[in-house]
Amino acid sequence: MADSFVTASQHEYTRRAEGYDAASGGWHGELARDFVNWLPPSPGSAVLDLACGTGLVTLAWAGAVGPGGIVVGVDVTEAMLNEAKRKPYPQDGPEVKLVLGDVMDLASIQEVDDVVRERGGFDIISLCSALVLLEDPGRAIKHWVALLKPGSGRLIIDGPTEDPTLMYLLSHPLRRAIGKPIVFEANWTRSIHSLEKLYADAGLEVERSIKTRSYLPERTYRANELWEAFESPMAEKVRRLATESGMLETAKHAWERIWSETLRNGELWDGHRLYVSIGRRVS
Repeated sequence: MADSFVTASQHEYTRRAEGYDAASGGWHGELARDFVNWLPPSPGSAVLDLACGTGLVTLAWAGAVGPGGIVVGVDVTEAMLNEAKRKPYPQDGPEVKLVLGDVMDLASIQEVDDVVRERGGFDIISLCSALVLLEDPGRAIKHWVALLKPGSGRLIIDGPTEDPTLMYLLSHPLRRAIGKPIVFEANWTRSIHSLEKLYADAGLEVERSIKTRSYLPERTYRANELWEAFESPMAEKVRRLATESGMLETAKHAWERIWSETLRNGELWDGHRLYVSIGRRVS
């Protein structure tokens, strides 16, 4: 990652690490289990879990791979990795290695290099809830494809939909309006085919793409509920940032504009659906 993105990510997730698994009703754990259901690994597989965070997806892979396999988790934030190390990995399962490192510089990670050298590559590489943290998703995917087993290795990634949800409005246009850095970058998403194009550009054959259910409770906001949305718990952080920088009134004026520009037929759908694509390395 570029230094600015690394720093922003580390700051954000150091703060969130301890309560990450339980946040918003624990939906991250549900998504982790779905990843394994969408792409069940063969017994003894080698799996690389990128931006593994607190290890929810790493744990799910470890439970599915079984003896003789290996699961390597890589994350750039030490606080998240410390949470991952506390997970109850299967005693009779695969070897699990958790490594502090940058997913954009995997060539420097010995544990990754060992698998590529000894096994010819990874059977599965996963990235869950993290593509939006990368400055250049296309370049990242090209970097990872080289670590897959030629002809059979598969990549599974989730990404945001184009839905202008409350989370999106708070994380992008409102933060931009008060001059705060954007931690989550999702402007490259236009449809379910956006992630597929990144795969194709990296030399992957897309095997399956899905639009998931919402992992957060769905709600429809009406036009007159803009201030209820602005005062919601989800908006607490950006309100605090605006207050601390003396820009709360600026944020409120910006919110009125953003809200009116985003409404569709006087409504805003809110939830957290995702696009997921699975691609195979052809050669």
